[in-house]
Amino acid sequence: MLTACGTQVELRTAAQQEQFGRESASQGDWAQAMRAYADAAQNAELGHGDAAWQARLHHAAGRAASAACRYEAAAFHFRSAIALAKQGRQSSALSYKALIDLYQRQGKTAEALAVRNEPGWHGSRALGAFADIESLPVGKPCGPQP
Repeated sequence: MLTACGTQVELRTAAQQEQFGRESASQGDWAQAMRAYADAAQNAELGHGDAAWQARLHHAAGRAASAACRYEAAAFHFRSAIALAKQGRQSSALSYKALIDLYQRQGKTAEALAVRNEPGWHGSRALGAFADIESLPVGKPCGPQP
């Protein structure tokens, strides 16, 4: 019984953090949005939330991380979203496209091409016909990354 209560608390916390992430993103506070979405994803995982929800949370964390110029974090979250979407038998097209866009914005053509050549990308393109309508948010201009 305690486990069930803990699970519900984690899922409620995840939902609250997701809302906080949306509010932070709407105000352009991308670093805070990234942290909120990442925390929400972690709580959703601990609470055994469904894979599709976890994938959406990681995708949102990746978008916010990209806008906050946190490219490694963004790539991690997009990769997590792709894996979870596949696990939940959902389309991973938006996360694949976001990862490719992320690499292209950084001038990492080889990495973008490698993602395009991944076996899952080809199938996700057909499933995600609307992938082209989403672009990464634009935060402050990012300087050279270490």
